[in-house]
Amino acid sequence: MYSSKSLTMEAKASYASRILPGLILGPAIFFAYRAFTDYLKHAFDLVTLIAFAVPILYGLPALFLIAAVLLQHRLWPGFELVGRFNAKLLGLGVVAVVFTYFIEIAVVLHLGLGREFQMSMLGLGQTPVQYWLMIGSILVLPPIVEELAYRTFLLQALPFNKHWAVAAATLFSAGCFMWAHFDVYQLWTTHALMFALGVIFAVGRVITGGVVYSMILHSVAVACALILDYAGGVLSWNGW
Repeated sequence: MYSSKSLTMEAKASYASRILPGLILGPAIFFAYRAFTDYLKHAFDLVTLIAFAVPILYGLPALFLIAAVLLQHRLWPGFELVGRFNAKLLGLGVVAVVFTYFIEIAVVLHLGLGREFQMSMLGLGQTPVQYWLMIGSILVLPPIVEELAYRTFLLQALPFNKHWAVAAATLFSAGCFMWAHFDVYQLWTTHALMFALGVIFAVGRVITGGVVYSMILHSVAVACALILDYAGGVLSWNGW
Protein backbone atom coordinates (compact mmCIF):
# COMPACT_ATOMS: atom_id res chain seq x y z
CA MET A 1 0.00 0.00 0.00
CA TYR A 2 1.14 3.56 -0.69
CA SER A 3 0.62 6.62 1.44
CA SER A 4 -0.95 9.74 -0.12
CA LYS A 5 2.28 11.66 0.53
CA SER A 6 4.50 9.11 -1.23
CA LEU A 7 2.05 8.88 -4.11
CA THR A 8 2.10 12.65 -4.58
CA MET A 9 5.89 12.87 -4.38
CA GLU A 10 6.38 10.09 -6.95
CA ALA A 11 3.81 11.68 -9.26
CA LYS A 12 5.61 15.03 -9.14
CA ALA A 13 8.95 13.37 -9.76
CA SER A 14 7.67 11.55 -12.85
CA TYR A 15 5.80 14.58 -14.15
CA ALA A 16 8.60 17.13 -13.92
CA SER A 17 8.87 20.18 -16.16
CA ARG A 18 10.63 19.53 -19.46
CA ILE A 19 10.44 20.74 -23.05
CA LEU A 20 10.19 17.20 -24.37
CA PRO A 21 7.86 15.47 -24.38
CA GLY A 22 5.52 18.05 -22.80
CA LEU A 23 5.65 21.31 -24.72
CA ILE A 24 6.21 19.77 -28.16
CA LEU A 25 4.89 16.22 -28.36
CA GLY A 26 1.84 16.77 -26.14
CA PRO A 27 0.05 19.46 -28.21
CA ALA A 28 1.15 17.84 -31.49
CA ILE A 29 -0.44 14.49 -30.61
CA PHE A 30 -3.55 16.17 -29.18
CA PHE A 31 -4.27 18.24 -32.29
CA ALA A 32 -3.48 15.26 -34.54
CA TYR A 33 -6.10 13.29 -32.59
CA ARG A 34 -8.67 16.08 -33.00
CA ALA A 35 -7.99 16.33 -36.74
CA PHE A 36 -8.22 12.54 -37.12
CA THR A 37 -11.60 12.49 -35.32
CA ASP A 38 -12.95 15.30 -37.53
CA TYR A 39 -11.80 13.38 -40.60
CA LEU A 40 -13.61 10.23 -39.45
CA LYS A 41 -16.87 12.16 -39.04
CA HIS A 42 -16.83 12.92 -42.77
CA ALA A 43 -15.26 9.69 -43.99
CA PHE A 44 -18.32 7.53 -43.26
CA ASP A 45 -21.92 7.86 -44.41
CA LEU A 46 -24.66 8.80 -41.95
CA VAL A 47 -26.17 5.29 -41.79
CA THR A 48 -22.83 3.77 -40.81
CA LEU A 49 -22.20 6.46 -38.19
CA ILE A 50 -25.65 5.96 -36.66
CA ALA A 51 -24.98 2.24 -36.35
CA PHE A 52 -21.34 2.33 -35.26
CA ALA A 53 -20.51 5.90 -34.18
CA VAL A 54 -18.69 5.03 -30.95
CA PRO A 55 -16.53 2.17 -32.32
CA ILE A 56 -15.56 4.34 -35.32
CA LEU A 57 -15.05 7.75 -33.69
CA TYR A 58 -13.35 6.35 -30.58
CA GLY A 59 -11.99 2.96 -31.60
CA LEU A 60 -9.68 4.17 -34.35
CA PRO A 61 -8.41 7.21 -32.38
CA ALA A 62 -7.81 4.85 -29.44
CA LEU A 63 -5.37 2.83 -31.55
CA PHE A 64 -3.59 6.03 -32.60
CA LEU A 65 -3.32 7.43 -29.06
CA ILE A 66 -2.25 4.13 -27.51
CA ALA A 67 0.51 3.80 -30.10
CA ALA A 68 1.59 7.40 -29.43
CA VAL A 69 1.68 7.01 -25.64
CA LEU A 70 3.61 3.72 -25.86
CA LEU A 71 6.12 5.41 -28.15
CA GLN A 72 6.47 8.29 -25.69
CA HIS A 73 6.95 5.85 -22.84
CA ARG A 74 9.69 4.09 -24.81
CA LEU A 75 11.49 7.32 -25.75
CA TRP A 76 11.22 8.84 -22.27
CA PRO A 77 11.36 5.97 -19.73
CA GLY A 78 10.76 8.42 -16.85
CA PHE A 79 7.27 9.04 -18.21
CA GLU A 80 4.76 7.19 -16.01
CA LEU A 81 1.98 5.34 -17.81
CA VAL A 82 0.10 3.23 -15.28
CA GLY A 83 0.81 5.21 -12.12
CA ARG A 84 0.28 4.13 -8.53
CA PHE A 85 -2.84 4.28 -6.40
CA ASN A 86 -4.52 2.27 -3.67
CA ALA A 87 -8.07 1.13 -2.92
CA LYS A 88 -8.74 4.10 -0.63
CA LEU A 89 -7.76 6.61 -3.29
CA LEU A 90 -9.86 4.78 -5.86
CA GLY A 91 -12.84 4.81 -3.52
CA LEU A 92 -12.48 8.55 -2.93
CA GLY A 93 -12.37 9.17 -6.67
CA VAL A 94 -15.50 7.09 -7.30
CA VAL A 95 -17.35 8.91 -4.51
CA ALA A 96 -16.31 12.28 -5.98
CA VAL A 97 -17.61 11.30 -9.43
CA VAL A 98 -20.94 9.94 -8.15
CA PHE A 99 -21.44 12.92 -5.82
CA THR A 100 -20.79 15.34 -8.72
CA TYR A 101 -23.43 13.60 -10.82
CA PHE A 102 -26.00 13.71 -8.03
CA ILE A 103 -25.37 17.43 -7.52
CA GLU A 104 -25.93 18.03 -11.25
CA ILE A 105 -29.12 15.93 -11.24
CA ALA A 106 -30.42 17.82 -8.18
CA VAL A 107 -29.89 21.16 -9.94
CA VAL A 108 -31.56 19.88 -13.12
CA LEU A 109 -34.60 18.64 -11.20
CA HIS A 110 -34.81 21.85 -9.15
CA LEU A 111 -34.77 24.02 -12.28
CA GLY A 112 -36.93 21.65 -14.33
CA LEU A 113 -34.45 21.54 -17.21
CA GLY A 114 -35.29 18.01 -18.35
CA ARG A 115 -33.08 15.46 -20.11
CA GLU A 116 -30.32 16.20 -22.56
CA PHE A 117 -31.57 15.78 -26.13
CA GLN A 118 -28.47 13.75 -27.04
CA MET A 119 -29.12 11.28 -24.23
CA SER A 120 -32.84 10.98 -25.03
CA MET A 121 -31.91 9.99 -28.60
CA LEU A 122 -29.41 7.36 -27.47
CA GLY A 123 -29.84 4.17 -29.48
CA LEU A 124 -32.27 5.67 -31.99
CA GLY A 125 -32.07 3.87 -35.34
CA GLN A 126 -29.93 1.05 -33.99
CA THR A 127 -30.65 -2.66 -33.86
CA PRO A 128 -30.42 -4.38 -30.44
CA VAL A 129 -26.96 -5.74 -31.34
CA GLN A 130 -25.77 -2.29 -32.44
CA TYR A 131 -27.21 -0.72 -29.29
CA TRP A 132 -25.43 -3.08 -26.89
CA LEU A 133 -22.23 -2.78 -28.91
CA MET A 134 -22.50 0.97 -28.42
CA ILE A 135 -23.10 0.61 -24.66
CA GLY A 136 -20.10 -1.68 -24.27
CA SER A 137 -17.92 0.57 -26.42
CA ILE A 138 -18.93 3.76 -24.63
CA LEU A 139 -17.90 2.31 -21.27
CA VAL A 140 -14.41 1.50 -22.54
CA LEU A 141 -13.35 3.57 -25.55
CA PRO A 142 -14.11 7.20 -24.52
CA PRO A 143 -12.31 6.76 -21.16
CA ILE A 144 -9.23 5.50 -23.00
CA VAL A 145 -9.28 8.11 -25.76
CA GLU A 146 -10.21 11.18 -23.72
CA GLU A 147 -7.90 10.41 -20.81
CA LEU A 148 -4.95 9.95 -23.15
CA ALA A 149 -5.89 13.04 -25.17
CA TYR A 150 -6.85 15.46 -22.38
CA ARG A 151 -5.17 14.12 -19.24
CA THR A 152 -1.95 12.92 -20.86
CA PHE A 153 -0.98 14.75 -24.04
CA LEU A 154 -2.88 17.99 -23.40
CA LEU A 155 -2.19 18.12 -19.66
CA GLN A 156 1.53 17.77 -20.23
CA ALA A 157 1.40 20.76 -22.60
CA LEU A 158 1.79 22.70 -19.35
CA PRO A 159 4.53 20.67 -17.67
CA PHE A 160 4.85 21.57 -14.04
CA ASN A 161 6.94 21.41 -10.92
CA LYS A 162 5.22 24.30 -9.11
CA HIS A 163 1.82 24.31 -7.38
CA TRP A 164 0.50 27.20 -9.48
CA ALA A 165 1.43 25.36 -12.66
CA VAL A 166 -0.38 22.22 -11.43
CA ALA A 167 -3.53 24.29 -10.92
CA ALA A 168 -3.16 25.98 -14.32
CA ALA A 169 -2.66 22.67 -16.13
CA THR A 170 -5.64 21.12 -14.32
CA LEU A 171 -8.03 24.00 -15.09
CA PHE A 172 -6.78 24.32 -18.66
CA SER A 173 -7.33 20.64 -19.48
CA ALA A 174 -10.74 20.66 -17.73
CA GLY A 175 -11.80 23.73 -19.72
CA CYS A 176 -10.77 22.11 -23.00
CA PHE A 177 -12.61 18.94 -22.00
CA MET A 178 -15.78 20.96 -21.36
CA TRP A 179 -15.36 22.89 -24.61
CA ALA A 180 -15.02 19.66 -26.60
CA HIS A 181 -18.52 18.65 -25.46
CA PHE A 182 -20.22 21.94 -26.34
CA ASP A 183 -21.55 20.60 -29.63
CA VAL A 184 -22.82 17.41 -27.94
CA TYR A 185 -24.77 18.81 -24.99
CA GLN A 186 -27.00 21.87 -24.65
CA LEU A 187 -27.69 22.35 -20.93
CA TRP A 188 -25.38 24.61 -18.95
CA THR A 189 -25.58 22.15 -16.08
CA THR A 190 -24.04 19.46 -18.29
CA HIS A 191 -21.25 21.83 -19.32
CA ALA A 192 -20.55 22.53 -15.64
CA LEU A 193 -20.59 18.79 -14.98
CA MET A 194 -18.05 18.19 -17.76
CA PHE A 195 -15.75 20.83 -16.26
CA ALA A 196 -16.05 19.39 -12.75
CA LEU A 197 -15.35 15.88 -14.02
CA GLY A 198 -12.38 17.21 -15.99
CA VAL A 199 -10.95 18.65 -12.77
CA ILE A 200 -11.48 15.36 -10.90
CA PHE A 201 -9.84 13.32 -13.65
CA ALA A 202 -6.91 15.73 -13.94
CA VAL A 203 -6.31 15.77 -10.19
CA GLY A 204 -6.33 11.98 -10.22
CA ARG A 205 -3.88 11.98 -13.11
CA VAL A 206 -1.49 14.29 -11.26
CA ILE A 207 -1.71 12.54 -7.89
CA THR A 208 -1.18 9.01 -9.20
CA GLY A 209 1.32 9.94 -11.89
CA GLY A 210 -0.40 7.64 -14.40
CA VAL A 211 -3.46 7.55 -16.60
CA VAL A 212 -5.13 4.28 -15.50
CA TYR A 213 -6.73 5.84 -12.41
CA SER A 214 -8.43 8.61 -14.39
CA MET A 215 -9.55 6.07 -17.01
CA ILE A 216 -11.31 4.06 -14.29
CA LEU A 217 -13.01 7.18 -12.91
CA HIS A 218 -14.03 8.19 -16.44
CA SER A 219 -15.63 4.79 -17.00
CA VAL A 220 -17.49 5.16 -13.69
CA ALA A 221 -18.72 8.57 -14.86
CA VAL A 222 -20.02 7.08 -18.13
CA ALA A 223 -21.82 4.34 -16.18
CA CYS A 224 -23.39 6.98 -13.91
CA ALA A 225 -24.58 8.96 -16.93
CA LEU A 226 -26.17 5.89 -18.54
CA ILE A 227 -27.85 4.70 -15.33
CA LEU A 228 -29.18 8.12 -14.33
CA ASP A 229 -30.41 8.85 -17.84
CA TYR A 230 -32.18 5.49 -17.98
CA ALA A 231 -33.80 6.22 -14.61
CA GLY A 232 -34.85 9.66 -15.88
CA GLY A 233 -36.36 8.09 -18.99
CA VAL A 234 -38.32 5.54 -16.95
CA LEU A 235 -39.66 8.27 -14.65
CA SER A 236 -40.71 10.43 -17.62
CA TRP A 237 -42.45 7.49 -19.29
CA ASN A 238 -44.45 6.93 -16.10
CA GLY A 239 -45.52 10.57 -15.92
CA TRP A 240 -43.17 11.78 -13.17
